[in-house]
Amino acid sequence: MTQVLYLLRHAEAGHRSPSGDDFSRSLSSAGTRHARLVSRWVFDTLPPPQTVLCSPAKRTRDTLAPILSLWPQLLEVTDYFDSMYCASLNLLLTQAEDVFSYSDCLLMVGHNPGIEQMLVNVTHSNQASSTMRMGAGTLAVIEFAEGFKLGKSAGNLLHLLGESAFSLN
Repeated sequence: MTQVLYLLRHAEAGHRSPSGDDFSRSLSSAGTRHARLVSRWVFDTLPPPQTVLCSPAKRTRDTLAPILSLWPQLLEVTDYFDSMYCASLNLLLTQAEDVFSYSDCLLMVGHNPGIEQMLVNVTHSNQASSTMRMGAGTLAVIEFAEGFKLGKSAGNLLHLLGESAFSLN
């Protein structure tokens, strides 16, 4: 049973507000353009996910919005979890394990360092590297040929697309 995980780190956020409210930060104009380009690539290249988990922070919702506009049917399978805001690796792994018990294709939209740690943790050891980075707006597509299993680094990294993969001009 093949299962696929799409990991998406939020696109570039604007500057912190003077009040220090990190949760409500919007995307920068470059981040908005990047989110649209990533969304178009996802729409043109990948099958739609069956389940979407997203941090409720404004910048993650803004990163996900263009994908939802291309695939409006995903609104029915999208959940915003407060716990995904600055989530730990263990929490993200547990959430993925739960979703993969009923879904074969999951999109998770979140923040570093958790999203980046998840990429390294679930990818085959011959592909995983401490140099793997999930910069702003990076998308990773990982396939699990025998299904997602917690504690097993068995994922095959199919795509790792950062800002340099998309023309932001």
